[in-house]
Amino acid sequence: MLWPSPSRRLVDQRVRNRIMEAILGLTAGDADVDEAGATEWFEGFFDYFPYEGPAVRDVTAISDEEWAALAALLLLMQAACRETPSNISEAELKASGWPARIAPIAAETLSVFLVRGRFSEELEEQTPSSPIPWP
Repeated sequence: MLWPSPSRRLVDQRVRNRIMEAILGLTAGDADVDEAGATEWFEGFFDYFPYEGPAVRDVTAISDEEWAALAALLLLMQAACRETPSNISEAELKASGWPARIAPIAAETLSVFLVRGRFSEELEEQTPSSPIPWP
């Protein structure tokens, strides 16, 4: 049996939820580096954003206010990426201070997203219908 493809809106809601999860990880600072590893610490975020330049604002479930908050976080993550070697170890990344510098900005960004909460993964919504506490 073939399942119907999800709508663009539903995909965007899911992507927004995944972005929130990536931001949540960054709020943990050095602990997230320990859990994810140095490479995934970067890649978990850059799965959704460019390594250089501004974000393409094509996820319709993200509000203008959320995009603005993301822009500041993106600039910091891009700077961290530029200023660290691609084969950096977890210890070296933590010693660079980037995870600790990014964590409070990630927390501020996440707080902007949490005003509206998370969207359904199954139903199209214009605003989240279930303000379930998360994380």
